[in-house]
Amino acid sequence: MSLRVARLLVLVVSVLLLVGLALVLRDPRIPLGVPGEWTWARLGDAVEPVAVNVGLGSVGLVLYAGFVAIGRRDLGRSTRPRRREAAWLAALLGMGVFAQLAALMAAPPGYGLAKMVTLGLSGSSGYYTVARSEMGDVAAFLGDYPEWIREQDVYHIGTHPPGLFLTTRGALAVMNAFPALARTLDEALPAELANAFREILGPIPRADRAALVLIGALTLLACAGTAVPLYLLMRGSGCDAAVSWSAASLWPLVPAAILFQPTADTAFPLLATAALALATRRGPIAAGAAGVILAVGMVFTLAFLAVGLMVGLMLATSPGVSIRHRAGLILATGAGFLTPTLLGWLATGANPFVIWWWNQANHAGFYVEHPRRYAAWLLINPIELAVALGVPAAVWAVVGLASGRAPRVSWIALGVLVLLTLTGRSLSEVARLWIPFCPMLLAASAAGLARLGGGAVSLGVTTLLMAVQVVVMQLMIQVVYPGI
Repeated sequence: MSLRVARLLVLVVSVLLLVGLALVLRDPRIPLGVPGEWTWARLGDAVEPVAVNVGLGSVGLVLYAGFVAIGRRDLGRSTRPRRREAAWLAALLGMGVFAQLAALMAAPPGYGLAKMVTLGLSGSSGYYTVARSEMGDVAAFLGDYPEWIREQDVYHIGTHPPGLFLTTRGALAVMNAFPALARTLDEALPAELANAFREILGPIPRADRAALVLIGALTLLACAGTAVPLYLLMRGSGCDAAVSWSAASLWPLVPAAILFQPTADTAFPLLATAALALATRRGPIAAGAAGVILAVGMVFTLAFLAVGLMVGLMLATSPGVSIRHRAGLILATGAGFLTPTLLGWLATGANPFVIWWWNQANHAGFYVEHPRRYAAWLLINPIELAVALGVPAAVWAVVGLASGRAPRVSWIALGVLVLLTLTGRSLSEVARLWIPFCPMLLAASAAGLARLGGGAVSLGVTTLLMAVQVVVMQLMIQVVYPGI
């Protein structure tokens, strides 16, 4: 079989799987998960898309696919791509934001940018509620956090370190300190978002609305910006500019990264990918910086325990490096992690290790209160992961892994996800919980494209198919609103 035929076959398989996915999403008799345990909700019959918005959003996504193809072609031809790489990366950052905004525009009213209102709902996370009502004295709140977190629930609040509360409180403080900025942001809100605030949250201070919008905007920027460290991760893994571009340019259209906006899970890939990109540099300074990033991540979520494991495995398996040097890099990462962690403990009086202990205890308590059928989720998790990553990207990832061309980081990420599933640490909701690991799987997608000789056309078509999946999913299901 020629490479051209093989590429065509992969794309045809992707199309067929997307058709199958659309049929499943359309049929209410098919549960999107495990009934009685966890299922994703479909949009109600009363929710109707606006044809103009779908059209404009789709045009924007087509333009992004064209941009991706042109970038792939240019980087593939360049013999000295360093300057061009920087220019294309800068353009990818801007176009990534554009692509995600275009995708959100195509969603039905209330399910695009208006989802920022969920940041103020206690049922979605509760960070705003706590920041607004319990953090008048931030120092006292942090000092009492180890005991406070012990008494919290098994959901969002009880399973997270204080980072998201601090972020929300910081945004509120900024907007209260600069009322002119708050007024500017508030008056610039799109009508759909302004209506959502009014109808769902009701009357809240202008500074609060502006703070929630600021958090949502920064989350989207961090999400789209993940493409930059992903590109650097690919380059550090030995991939050329064109292959690295293939992985990075697919990221903005990963369905989970768009459907779960503006939840913080969509911002965490930036830190996770940056830490792994630094780990590929094989130098003590870069390793120490990776440790610092892991420490920052652990202020927000225990998911960075898994990221830290991946960084350690990346360093431990570095090719062409002596065992002594590998050990030194791991020690440098540990030092980079412990230094800000211990300084934070000293500054706040809050023992981070006690906080993390109760976070994981609360997380374990979730499965006590909401038991999961282990065998059922062993089957559902990989399916949900493939949909979250994007079916076209997942098909290419299978090609990359099966051919043995996938970078080490893809194998390490896959191994960690298998470990999380087999140990029962991630049973259900992996489409959201595993977003930080999706960039590493896109590395395998890019390898699959390269293995079959895929160039600008193949990448452009794949990007279009990813866009189709995003639009279809936004028109059929919802994953953010807590049953309001």
